[in-house]
Amino acid sequence: MSVNAQEVKSNEEYLAETPANKVAFEPTSSHWFIQALGGINVPFYTHWKDGAVVKAQRDAAFGDKFSWSAGIAVGQWHSPYFGTRLAIDYNNIKAFGAAKPIELRAINPHFDFLFDITNYFAPYDANRVFHVVPYVGLGYFGSNLMGDDQKMSDENFKAIFTDKQVKGTKDQFFGEIDHAVSANLGIDFNINFTPRVALTIAPQATFVPGFGHGDIITGVRGGLTFNVGDVEFNGVQPMDWDLVNGLQSQINDLRSQNAELSKRPVRCPECPEVQPVVAQNYENVVYFRIDSSKIDKNQEINLYNTAEYVKANNTPITVTGYADVQTGTSDYNMQLSEKRARNVADKLINEYGVPSELITIDYKGSDVQPYDINAWNRVVIMKSK
Repeated sequence: MSVNAQEVKSNEEYLAETPANKVAFEPTSSHWFIQALGGINVPFYTHWKDGAVVKAQRDAAFGDKFSWSAGIAVGQWHSPYFGTRLAIDYNNIKAFGAAKPIELRAINPHFDFLFDITNYFAPYDANRVFHVVPYVGLGYFGSNLMGDDQKMSDENFKAIFTDKQVKGTKDQFFGEIDHAVSANLGIDFNINFTPRVALTIAPQATFVPGFGHGDIITGVRGGLTFNVGDVEFNGVQPMDWDLVNGLQSQINDLRSQNAELSKRPVRCPECPEVQPVVAQNYENVVYFRIDSSKIDKNQEINLYNTAEYVKANNTPITVTGYADVQTGTSDYNMQLSEKRARNVADKLINEYGVPSELITIDYKGSDVQPYDINAWNRVVIMKSK
């Protein structure tokens, strides 16, 4: 028989010391958020290199180039540091020509991938105030000209739009909708007022290679982000697989020894009859993950040993469930400890053949803590009466 000991940190200590990118988080689909943003934009045109538009755009006062934009988005955080969202932006864009500024209206739906740098490199903290979230996305960009520009004379139209890509008459040109693919880049700076509401400041750039042969629209927007689903992720301390594999190797060695012993004669005529000694006190445990009543595979050996003992000695046992005091409320932990105890009892009866009349179920919740180390109290103790 061998005994192994290991120093174990509580789950809370583990999460507080470990960067989030090295922590396993329980999968979830309920961390949704909604954003509403508005701000300003300014375009940088790279087309019509020798035409009037680029020159007028370059010579215009910087303040005159600004216009407005707005957008809404719905997204989901798949982990504390990776998320996706679908956003729809509306942009009012100014361009300058020989006669007067030209206004364009553009709709830009895009799908983004978000990466929370703060949560990735720092230990996970659901109450962290400041987050830096770069994103990259792809989308559709559709635009057309608007306003009184359609009333300009044919001469002004020809003076402004000298690019060879412009085809057709003035009326055809103003009525046409430009279609393009967009690449969306930016950074969301989120300042959390509460876990559910954050102020978002977002500098961004939209590159539209098919619109004007390579235009870039930059801007800054601000608004609010609302977390409408769960606001916390549950991190779990991973199993020490080196320890588990070591114990499994010991179990395999013991099984090999038992197989060798089984080859020996059942009894030795020269040896006096030995009366079996029945142990009076028996105790074994089944450990659980945080907030879970599912029995892990590596705990099955303890159930097997307990079942063999009970059947061999016809000894009644008590199966008592517990929960750790640092997680959940007292009422919730009482229900969780009951589930753990009943799952262990059901498995002993249904899979390992222990008579149900030999098992008594009990549960203590987190009101009783059998061990000094908090994580060890996520346990069911199987003990002979």
